[in-house]
Amino acid sequence: MKIAIVTQALLENYGGILQNYALQQTLKAIGHSPATIDFHPLTNFYNEFPRVFGSWLKTLYLRFFKHTKRHFARFHQPKQRHSLFENFVSQNFELTESVNEYNKNFLQKNNLDLVIVGSDQVWRPNMNLCIEDMFLGFANDFPIKRISYAASFGVDEWEYTPKQTKVCSALAKKFNAISVREESGVKLCKEHLGVDATWVLDPTLLLKKEDYLKLCQEVPVNSSRFMAVYVLNLNDSVKATYESIAKEKNLEVKYFAADANATLSVPEWLAMFRDASYVVTDSFHGTVFSIIFEKEFKCIYNETRGAARFESLLNLYNSGKLEEMREFSLNWLKNALES
Repeated sequence: MKIAIVTQALLENYGGILQNYALQQTLKAIGHSPATIDFHPLTNFYNEFPRVFGSWLKTLYLRFFKHTKRHFARFHQPKQRHSLFENFVSQNFELTESVNEYNKNFLQKNNLDLVIVGSDQVWRPNMNLCIEDMFLGFANDFPIKRISYAASFGVDEWEYTPKQTKVCSALAKKFNAISVREESGVKLCKEHLGVDATWVLDPTLLLKKEDYLKLCQEVPVNSSRFMAVYVLNLNDSVKATYESIAKEKNLEVKYFAADANATLSVPEWLAMFRDASYVVTDSFHGTVFSIIFEKEFKCIYNETRGAARFESLLNLYNSGKLEEMREFSLNWLKNALES
């Protein structure tokens, strides 16, 4: 089948990019042709105002005093993919043409058989300016099969407004099959959207350690003993925690950042987990890759980013049933595609 994937924009997030990579690879392995809709949201007016206004002042200065002409900066320009991720995405992904908004004309033009929504926190309102798009509101009555794979609310409480709940509930009922990434998501779907959902693994856990080792095989192995610290929200308490563990275990600390502050390519990021003696992270996917690479790790719950996803993953990991859940998740996906 020809499949389009709707997920968070693939711009500068390691976990977001790797979950989509894993989903594409899994779909290809079972005989389908996936492509992710390459969504580049437009910049926000209020966030962009200081930058654009400053640029205008400089442009005016250059024109009047230096006699140098240049174009005035514009608002609402498409956000660009971080340069560190561009090579990995262009070499390893099947993408559609870039779009700044979702619409059903795109679905018609590409002659698609099915749309998959997921994974990551696609169903969390504060992570999406237009949450209805993540329920395929732009497709509305367009006749196409639709499923969600490991769609995540991120939290175990309901964050939707009454209006969002009404609209998204109606849209969710049009899905042929729904799966969510956290166990708590099953209850949220039932109680607030009025639909049945199945709990499955994040796509990154559908692949094996060997699959990720291939991606970072060209990165030289760091044979020194070090602690990899991958923390998205650093504060004094977190710093004291990892410094204490590093001192106890006599490990050098290697801190690496994410998003706009990222300094590692995707293969280099994976190699940090591959080579680390110990990992401290408050990231969901940092926790996932600590598990995949079989590392001893300390997970610090990131409440603002959603604790439910950590609890669901770690409860499963500590129960020793990850492999069983992996087989179940793969079978669910196959059945959802075939039914």
